[in-house]
Amino acid sequence: MMVLVDTSIWIAFFKSPKSADARNLDTLLEEGSACICGLVEAELLPGLRRADRQRVKDLLAGIPRVETPERIWDVVRDIQVKALGKGIGPFSIPDLVIAAVALHHGFHVFTRDRHFIDIAIVSKLPLWSENP
Repeated sequence: MMVLVDTSIWIAFFKSPKSADARNLDTLLEEGSACICGLVEAELLPGLRRADRQRVKDLLAGIPRVETPERIWDVVRDIQVKALGKGIGPFSIPDLVIAAVALHHGFHVFTRDRHFIDIAIVSKLPLWSENP
């Protein structure tokens, strides 16, 4: 099973390397189960200290990066419309893109962002947990 790792987990990984989230990500990395998408990288790298960017960029280069196909925008729109129709949301476009990419590829999402719980309710997005 591949797991698309959200920006929130990468931030925890670098800020608190002894945290449960960091340990779980480390395990996924060792297993070769973790992946990223361009949006996660675009969110993460600018938020780092300049001195850390190249090191993190090099680390991310060794992790599978999944493509974001053009039809993702239809999925983003459909999730948002469905959620709003149920009185949930609105969700941020970056969260919706990450969810849509994971759904497209059939991956789970590993995140600390609580919005993904509501996105999962509306879209059947599988969320990764250390206790499946």
